[in-house]
Amino acid sequence: MASKKAKAVLKTTKKHADANVYSQPCENALDPAYFVKVQMKDGNYHLAKLIDCKLSEKYDPKKPLTDYSYDYYVHYVDFDRRMDEWVPRTKIELTRNLVLEEELIKKKKKQEEEIIDSEIENEHAGF
Repeated sequence: MASKKAKAVLKTTKKHADANVYSQPCENALDPAYFVKVQMKDGNYHLAKLIDCKLSEKYDPKKPLTDYSYDYYVHYVDFDRRMDEWVPRTKIELTRNLVLEEELIKKKKKQEEEIIDSEIENEHAGF
């Protein structure tokens, strides 16, 4: 039987492995490993993560599947999840920013902040 710590590691590993995969096969769809810029209802473009995809209602089955054959469910970075929405490919601009890289940068920054906080606590421990 696996320990609680081992189970937690397996759960976390599975979560990260599945993070950049759609819920269903989407042939020729945009790669969810990259951030995209999406035009919101206000007309401005905001950074977003691709969460899922589905065939667009406008898709013509007589034509081959392309990234424009799908609608994409997106989560806007720095916005509440209530703002997540389905958008057509025409409102999406591609970026070269990898989602995983961004998460690793945030994790490293958080670790550095924790180290600084612990050093400050240790400095003031003698007072």
